[in-house]
Amino acid sequence: MKRWSVLVGCFLGMSIAPPAILLIPLGLFMKSVAGEFGWSRTEFSIIISAAAVCNALVMPLAGYLVDRFGATRVALVGTVLGCGSYMCLSLTHSFGAFVAITALSVALGNLASYPAFLFLTQRWFDKHLGLAFAITSSGLAVGTGGFSYLISQNIELHGWREAFVVAGAIALVIGLVNLAVFVRDNKGAIPEAERRDEQGQLSQVGLTLGRAMATRDFWLYSLAFVLVLFGAVGSSFHLPAMLSDWGASATQIAGIVAAGSAGSLSGRLFGGALLDHLHTRTVAGIFLSCQLVGFLMLLEGLNWALPASFLIGATQGAEIDILGYLIARRFGRLAYARIFGSAFAVTLLGAIIGPIALGMAFDKSGSYRMGLMLFPILPVLAFGLLCMSAKSPKQPLISIATNVT
Repeated sequence: MKRWSVLVGCFLGMSIAPPAILLIPLGLFMKSVAGEFGWSRTEFSIIISAAAVCNALVMPLAGYLVDRFGATRVALVGTVLGCGSYMCLSLTHSFGAFVAITALSVALGNLASYPAFLFLTQRWFDKHLGLAFAITSSGLAVGTGGFSYLISQNIELHGWREAFVVAGAIALVIGLVNLAVFVRDNKGAIPEAERRDEQGQLSQVGLTLGRAMATRDFWLYSLAFVLVLFGAVGSSFHLPAMLSDWGASATQIAGIVAAGSAGSLSGRLFGGALLDHLHTRTVAGIFLSCQLVGFLMLLEGLNWALPASFLIGATQGAEIDILGYLIARRFGRLAYARIFGSAFAVTLLGAIIGPIALGMAFDKSGSYRMGLMLFPILPVLAFGLLCMSAKSPKQPLISIATNVT
């Protein structure tokens, strides 16, 4: 049962990770912060893109630190420094300071994010790895929903500065309690109940980072999810402002944003369960079809925004599970945190470019429609890239003594 209590810890850890408390809800601050300082939407979009750049740069480093020092130590540092810098956003009075502190908060906070908690998950689970990844990453959806509500209420009642303080303090308390009570590393073999064969599997088999990056599949996986994140992050970041432009009330905006969180949670749980029973490419095809339909619905305006938000959120929720599962099965466990961190860093190019591209489309045309018209092609291209990868990848077994590079 110990592995399930650790899974609870991974769930809680992801619920306070930077995507849940900052990157995804940041669009809620757009009108209040940009209005106070007189920034354009393109300028505000630069903030999220700068944060995504730091996110991409820190992911390989976080993976290295997790492989080298263990997930619990790295997560403790990330929780304290990440939440502390998050609260400092309440003190900013200039564009440069806001960009710098947001980037710092994301960089430090991601030491307690995907590399640490997906690393722990694949150390404890194998037979039910898809479901375990789903439960871990669903913490992100739950955290996003909860913190989005908390932030929106605090902005409306007390202003955006207090929203940063309250959300950051709550995240810090949750993170410290979680690390003390639930999070534990597994330095031995996979628990017997999770072994897929009678002989079991070594915990340190697979490819090194260098050998993984030399494969064609590493880049096909990464580039496919660049396209997924380009559309998902670009649309979700601008969604609150987009809905406001369409005449939605504050209650409608909150409900539609919440639908995206619900979709993300459903996508993670449903997708993770499917990964243990269906081919990964089939699961990816299901969710990329959802994203395609969601983008087409969003083009129809406010009337279809609720189901569109749910479907786009479902794909954004499932994409981390699919990527993490592909890497675990294809490249093994020897350097999992490093390989995943590096692949995820590449995918974040989509998160960097997407918000700026949509913000520029709005500033030039006065409407989001032109930018949104290009989004439906993205999931089609992403699925094509995944179809070019190995149909049934087999991970090579490398000696425990192999050096990790």
